[in-house]
Amino acid sequence: MGKMKILCLSIWYPLAIARYWENAMKRNPNIDLITVGSYTGNWIPWGGTGMSLLDKYARPPTYPLPFKPNVGKVSYDFVRAQIPEQWKPDLVLTIDAGINWTHKPFEGIVATVGTDGHCLDYSHARSISDYFFNMHPVYSMSNDNLLSYAFDPGVHYAMSDVEKDTDAVLIGMPYEQRVQWVKRLRAAGVSVLFENGPVFDEYRELNNRARIGLNWSSMDDTNARCYELCAMRLCLVTNRTPDLKRAGFEEDRHYLGFSSLDEAVSKVLYAKNNPEIRDMIANNGYQFVTQNNMTYDNLIQTILKEIGLQ
Repeated sequence: MGKMKILCLSIWYPLAIARYWENAMKRNPNIDLITVGSYTGNWIPWGGTGMSLLDKYARPPTYPLPFKPNVGKVSYDFVRAQIPEQWKPDLVLTIDAGINWTHKPFEGIVATVGTDGHCLDYSHARSISDYFFNMHPVYSMSNDNLLSYAFDPGVHYAMSDVEKDTDAVLIGMPYEQRVQWVKRLRAAGVSVLFENGPVFDEYRELNNRARIGLNWSSMDDTNARCYELCAMRLCLVTNRTPDLKRAGFEEDRHYLGFSSLDEAVSKVLYAKNNPEIRDMIANNGYQFVTQNNMTYDNLIQTILKEIGLQ
């Protein structure tokens, strides 16, 4: 039996959730993968006008298309004409962070993974997909297939050769609540690495320098950072979100939770001043996400099983 053929559409920023799905599919020896979609080189739309990341992370898809802001639909007929005629997809998979097909593809099973249900309208994606998978269960609709976020085992892991030289870390967009949190923590004597821009290797190394991983999601969503910080064996301190419990996380065992700025500060101070509890939570979180295989590799298997290709 030959390999399963998957055609994957997405916006190919240097860092995007689609990159982790791509990594997982490339690691799977049973998948023959072709990627297509808008390609931005090393530019990513962070910080207003955007920023350029390291050139080494500019990795084009098999068939790159021009990036046009606010143009989120692609003609399947156009794409199909670029691909060898004998290569017929078993699965047409869209990792939708703002892009999808103009009309439903006429080949294979058509599935969409909605990576940004907290801020995007997926009504069109649902209408042209045989299966719609939502990575934000709290923003799901009744017929959605629910997925949690995950970590990439090739990117997010603990590094024993990196010195722990800081208390806490938050690599991500400088939303106002995060900025105020970091200011309060630094004023209380907590050393914090707070940056936006480091990705992949640099992201992992900066996180591994800290003992406490900070997370404050922007829209009450359980975001990818929860899984990534646990996989790197940091003590996770995060805002309580509606679907943390659904994903299996237990407060005070896998993470320390908060619902206000004052509580966010106090939980970090608690973790800093109680190293045995901090390390216990870090280890519990690590065991939770790794033993339950909360990886993109496993999410691919989940999708293939759900749609009947596994």
